[in-house]
Amino acid sequence: MNQPENIVDEESVEKEPMPQMRLDYLVEVTDKNGKVIRRIAAPSRSFVRQWYEVMYVQAGQAWVPSLKDTGGTGRGVGVSTANFFADAEIGRTEWGLRVGKGTTPVTISDYALESPIEEGTGLNQMEHQVTAFTVPSVVGSTCSFTISRSMLNSSGSTITGIKEIGCYMRMAAYYGLGFRDVLPSAVYVPHGGAITVTYTIGVTV
Repeated sequence: MNQPENIVDEESVEKEPMPQMRLDYLVEVTDKNGKVIRRIAAPSRSFVRQWYEVMYVQAGQAWVPSLKDTGGTGRGVGVSTANFFADAEIGRTEWGLRVGKGTTPVTISDYALESPIEEGTGLNQMEHQVTAFTVPSVVGSTCSFTISRSMLNSSGSTITGIKEIGCYMRMAAYYGLGFRDVLPSAVYVPHGGAITVTYTIGVTV
């Protein structure tokens, strides 16, 4: 008996390569002269649930009644032209890339950095620069773009114990965590130095 044309051969489908969405990070620490003194590059641990919930909201023209903001409060979030915004200006920490001192392993339900470094020039504070994006590019079968931000240490002393990085994003009128990573080892930033975090988001088909 001939197989109808609309029946998919499941065996052949399983053998097809799956598209791979990747998230990788690069952390560079420089001294006051701009010399790189530490560099860590690795695959990211994970996007977290808010990233996919906002994607659902936008793609499905939907509403999520209780999407956690960076303070842990459930917020009603619907379709908005501000969703996913992460292009923070100088000195703004509500959204954009952040670093912190938290050490707790990443989970899908994370909603903020555990212990984020605050904006400023005081003890354990850093001056947050613009969160910048590159235009998506296609190389071979991979399309990718980068998000990066530098944070300057003008506190007067070395800032130690930086262990976590991540991205805060807009969720309509609120702010949420899109992805977070815990570094394999802590880094320090000397006075006058900086830490630059670059994330690469890409997909290979």
